[in-house]
Amino acid sequence: MGDREALLSNDSSSMSHYSNFTITSEVRIILMGKTGTGKSATGNTILGREVFRADVSPEQVTSESSKQSANQGGRMISVIDMPGFCGSFTKEDMKPKITDCVDLSVPGPHAFLLVINLGARYTAEEVNTVKLIQENFGDAAIRYTIVLFTRADQLGRKTLQQYVRESQHLWKLTNSCGGRYHAFNNEDMTNRTQVTELMKKIEDMIRKNGGGHYTNEMYKEAQKKITMKERKKKAVKVALGVGSAVGTGTAVAGGVLLAVTELAVALPVVLVAGGAAAAAGMGVKYAVDKFKQNREQQN
Repeated sequence: MGDREALLSNDSSSMSHYSNFTITSEVRIILMGKTGTGKSATGNTILGREVFRADVSPEQVTSESSKQSANQGGRMISVIDMPGFCGSFTKEDMKPKITDCVDLSVPGPHAFLLVINLGARYTAEEVNTVKLIQENFGDAAIRYTIVLFTRADQLGRKTLQQYVRESQHLWKLTNSCGGRYHAFNNEDMTNRTQVTELMKKIEDMIRKNGGGHYTNEMYKEAQKKITMKERKKKAVKVALGVGSAVGTGTAVAGGVLLAVTELAVALPVVLVAGGAAAAAGMGVKYAVDKFKQNREQQN
């Protein structure tokens, strides 16, 4: 039997073929995606046992991030099941849950599995999922992302590649993730070939990433950008509000000036009374117009 045949052998009693993978002694995986796509069931399939709650329910089943692990062929596989991006949680609700998810994966995940249900209609929510990943984990996370389709039994006689090519959105989605995608039939947990093939794709991705993983530093950098983006939005609202209220040639409150100047809007100002007010050679309206012009150029 050749190496490829041995790698893909359907061994439901042991995972000894994982010993062919030598880059790292542990693989950490984060499952993410829309509510109801089968993330928890996917975690169970990967680990080969029922460890995550995967009920059929109209409500979100996974409300908190959780981690489960299994030793497979002398290698530790850790899976972190994350609450759905598009469930009942708001953006603010998701922030601490994302942080918990990252903490559970310390020192960092080797793979993000973006789980999509083949049996459901592909919607704008899935189209925006990569954007959500980038917004929450940063652009670097995409280098560690694989699209995983559940309900592979729905393909019928089609190949997964044919299915993906039929949808311009799916094709774009998988391409944005480096052309990495895979399919699971979570109703057939005894089929270990599908898991072996996934692990091989993760292994290839690890190699392409220099043997490393997504790091806490990458996450901190992403959160820093999120914070700066939120500050910019608040500064724009405050500046626009003040500008419309007081017009041209009027003193600006120190806090407003600070928020605007942090966004690299150059104002030739003179601070008065420790920042309580600022008089400039230009009015607030001009400063606001300048800020809007700079923002449009950046976009």
